[in-house]
Amino acid sequence: MKINPRLKRTRRTPIYNVGAASRLTGIPIWTLRWIERHGLVAPTRTDGNHRLFSDEDLELLEQIRQLMEEQVNLPGIRIILRMKVEHTTLVIRRKA
Repeated sequence: MKINPRLKRTRRTPIYNVGAASRLTGIPIWTLRWIERHGLVAPTRTDGNHRLFSDEDLELLEQIRQLMEEQVNLPGIRIILRMKVEHTTLVIRRKA
C-alpha cells in the first residue's frame, strides 16, 4: 500500500465543495455560481470540474454576502472589494 505525504492545510487549501460552502456561508448554491460567473470569487476546480472552496474563499464570500444584504450592486461590490485589497496591500507595505 502506498501512502501519500500528508497535505499541509492552509487558509488557501481548497477543501469545501459547493454544498458545504453554501451551508457554511448561508449563500444558496445558485448564488455561489452567480458570484463565480461574475468573477467575484474563483474556487479551485477538481479534475472532474467540481468547485472546491478554501477558508480564504469563504471569508471573501462572507464579505460579499454582507454587501449583498446591504443591497450594494455588483459594480459597487467589485469596487469595495478592490479597495479592501489595495488597503491591505498598503498596510502590508508600510509594515515591511
